[in-house]
Amino acid sequence: MQFENRVDPRKTISPILEAFGDYSVGDMYVYSIWQNSLQGDYQGDKSTYYYKFVPRVSLSKVTGNDISFGPVKDILFAQWIAKTKGIDYDYFPGISIDWQASWISWLRTIFYFENNAKGSWNDQRIHIDYGIPFNNSLGDFRVVGTFDYTLGLHGQPETIDFKPELHYDLGKLLGHQPGHLWTGIVLNPIKNKYKIRDTSYYRTDQFSYGIFIRYSFF
Repeated sequence: MQFENRVDPRKTISPILEAFGDYSVGDMYVYSIWQNSLQGDYQGDKSTYYYKFVPRVSLSKVTGNDISFGPVKDILFAQWIAKTKGIDYDYFPGISIDWQASWISWLRTIFYFENNAKGSWNDQRIHIDYGIPFNNSLGDFRVVGTFDYTLGLHGQPETIDFKPELHYDLGKLLGHQPGHLWTGIVLNPIKNKYKIRDTSYYRTDQFSYGIFIRYSFF
């Protein structure tokens, strides 16, 4: 459940499905969201969807050699294929670096060339996603999130989309197997949302927040 959105309805509830697969030549991440308005007076489309596939080909797996060195775990060729309701597909090829450190579950940075539905090869994007576990006397936590920055090439506004989430292992607290049932909060500051330039007449900068319940099957 999300509050204080801009461009979209201010209040929304959104079922989300995520999946991650590890394969002999790389991996793939899948994300889908079905966003629904909680505003009875909203004049736009009260329901929309978005999904993306991010397959990556690993240099280590393809060559059969461990190329890790220092903080670098692997180098991969990545693709971002995405679809929004009413809009054609986006296709972003890029180069990904996976990082390794004792204090993180994962940390990935990807540099994409954007081939947007609204214009061909007209921008570039830096994407970061991460998972950082920690625990204290209250239980097990993790900070999970994404950061996306588009450079704003060819006259487009630059965009910043930062989405940190704090997860709490509710299942473990209730006496169940840890790592499956999570609850938490999400923050989502965005500059120039959807690449629409923020003005005093049409605000697209936002600081939204939300709460969630999440279940992981694996």
